[in-house]
Amino acid sequence: MHVSEDLSSRSRSAFFTLALLLAAIAGGVNAIAFFAFEVRISHMTGNVSWLGESFARGRADNAMEAGFLVVAFILGAVASEALLELTRQRSRGRYIPALGVEIAVLGLVALVGYYVPEAHETLLVRCLAFSMGLQNALTTRVSGAVVRPTHLTGVLTDLGIQVVRVAVWLREGAERAGVRGLLERVAGLPTEPKFERARLQLGLALSFVMGSIVGSYLFLSFGTLVLLLPCVGLMVVIAMDLSTMATHTPVPST
Repeated sequence: MHVSEDLSSRSRSAFFTLALLLAAIAGGVNAIAFFAFEVRISHMTGNVSWLGESFARGRADNAMEAGFLVVAFILGAVASEALLELTRQRSRGRYIPALGVEIAVLGLVALVGYYVPEAHETLLVRCLAFSMGLQNALTTRVSGAVVRPTHLTGVLTDLGIQVVRVAVWLREGAERAGVRGLLERVAGLPTEPKFERARLQLGLALSFVMGSIVGSYLFLSFGTLVLLLPCVGLMVVIAMDLSTMATHTPVPST
């Protein structure tokens, strides 16, 4: 992926904020879904494994449910891409239709799950999987495949790679100028361009964890109504998309 060198600091800041907010929302929704329905709705690897294990044990009912979750996630991704294609000519507000659908789905699950908890449980779980597929596809498209905020496997893998690269960079500084060179490079880590993606990935991991913690804590007090909070977060994303700070240029990869 190639990105122009003249991406403004305001645009980068807006992109980072957008990515971290979406990661926190994904962490919260995933945690709430587990507390409410005992299902990890954004982790399709686990659901595919559940499908295979269920078939092996002769549990066709569980296999079908896992399959429906995978299909719902894929349909969310399809819906996101289709809505983005419909708005491809817009310079601002391009993501509003997809985000609006996600807000509607999460709001529906929040209200139905709270007021009619026994009804349509499997449908509500599939709706959540659909919303995570939509959000993941939307953010992947926006970021040029740099950010996938609904799961951390790739993020943590990249972080492991970046740890070694940072260590090598610090060692090179020490070899060139001793302790002073090492300290200069340590001080430069927060702004060094070559580690911009590493900072983003670390932020994504922390945001996902914080979203999970906050979502879990609030669910214990408010039940599925807490899913209205991610809806507010998505409205903030819409506001950013409409603002002059928002751009459709992804953060560069390293």
